[in-house]
Amino acid sequence: MRALLPPLAALVFLAATAGPAAQTSRAGPPVAVFTMLDGTWSGRFIGLDPEGRELFGLTARHTYRTISDTEQEVEIRDVMDDGTVITGRGVNSAVRGPDGRLVLKCVVEKSDGQTVNHDGRLIRGPEGDEQIVWYSRSANGTETFRELVRVEGERTFYEINGMGRYGDSLILMTGRYQKIDE
Repeated sequence: MRALLPPLAALVFLAATAGPAAQTSRAGPPVAVFTMLDGTWSGRFIGLDPEGRELFGLTARHTYRTISDTEQEVEIRDVMDDGTVITGRGVNSAVRGPDGRLVLKCVVEKSDGQTVNHDGRLIRGPEGDEQIVWYSRSANGTETFRELVRVEGERTFYEINGMGRYGDSLILMTGRYQKIDE
């Protein structure tokens, strides 16, 4: 169960649906949906039980680089609170489907042998901003989380909020990373 959680620090809350406007709002190359993530980010990610008790924590450093019109390279380095280091490399991809909607994928191969594989969609958040919702379903469980970037004064933050169900266990997840290469 815990093996699925660190990948969420690499990539992004509650289940949401998106209307056609949110899915097709971007002009230009499909990968532009990930432009807000380009750069290096560092911060904290934690998992909580339904009563709000911390189950685990890690310090994350993630780097995203646009490499083509449809792909963004992903590099992660997560240091668990017990000192375990997990690294990973992968790709966020975005292509337009026949109806013009964006089809988003995230695949990351991790040093612990795990492969992260999420599908995504672009949504409008409560304040009208574009956000990415990632989701996956496997024999190990289900995960849904949202990613967004916020500018606060002179600093930029990347936030992840979500949940995962692993058997009968529900885990709430949250992360906040500051951009460190501005």
